[in-house]
Amino acid sequence: MGGSSLFFGSPIWTFNWNPPFEEPLKRLARTGCKGFELTAWSVDMLGYYTSEKIRELKAIAEGEGLTLTNFFYNLPFSYKEGAPTSTVDLDGFRRGVDVVAEIGAPIVTSMTPYPFQSDVKPILQRPISQEWSARVEPEWNWTAEYDAVVDGFAQACEIAAKAGLRVAIEPHPYRWVSSGQGMLRLIERTGAANLGMNFDPSHLFPAGDMPHYIVLSLGNRIFNTHFSDNEGHTNAHWRPGRGKIDWKAIFAALRTIGYSGPITLELEDAPGASHWTHFRPATPEFDDEMRRGMDYLRAAAAELDIKIS
Repeated sequence: MGGSSLFFGSPIWTFNWNPPFEEPLKRLARTGCKGFELTAWSVDMLGYYTSEKIRELKAIAEGEGLTLTNFFYNLPFSYKEGAPTSTVDLDGFRRGVDVVAEIGAPIVTSMTPYPFQSDVKPILQRPISQEWSARVEPEWNWTAEYDAVVDGFAQACEIAAKAGLRVAIEPHPYRWVSSGQGMLRLIERTGAANLGMNFDPSHLFPAGDMPHYIVLSLGNRIFNTHFSDNEGHTNAHWRPGRGKIDWKAIFAALRTIGYSGPITLELEDAPGASHWTHFRPATPEFDDEMRRGMDYLRAAAAELDIKIS
């Protein structure tokens, strides 16, 4: 597959949503993962990554035989009530890029913002909501808002390129990039050669996309993966094999485009996972969910003579 083997990985936050990450990193390695992903959920959280802490995390990763695949850090946007558009914090992004470069990740992953930073309910609440909607204010300038997003990411990609980094957008329901077509439009509008997608079928599927179509449409702009499963009505993050996503079709598409690198299991809603609703460390049950998910994907790939290490 592109001359390089695929390997399993995991984000750190499903083991422990917030720092410290030292012990969760060791635990992640014991599940059989070879790759890992770190995060800073906000500009303030970057303070965890001191030079001393970065050296410590690097030493743990080296000792466990782990590869840092990418670093999740959203390009910061903010909105002031009554304003026609949101604003981007490029200085905050530069701080994040400095951390990512020092720690040695090749990719910084970000979602696009919700329009006007609006308070859209998580899609997981949709099945229990009688009415599903979101507010709109008369002063909102929708054309200018998208232009601000395009300009923000164009400048963010320039900042990342100077540090030798690629930028991967994770599609997410109701945000400016929620689909493969939204990703292609952003790539076209920014003109950034280092901009691509963090391929997450658990977000694309409920947003109306057929995940393997997106792989084939984006080709070499697929930079990284987040794999989890769901029923297609919400963006639940179950282990692969528990939902309706066609994993064999996804692996066939990845082989077609020559993708190689991490197959990252992001099992945020699997039993025992750490989660933003409680912040407790993952339970031992979660480690088993990770191993079962890897076993399922390994078997699905093997049907196509694709090996995942």
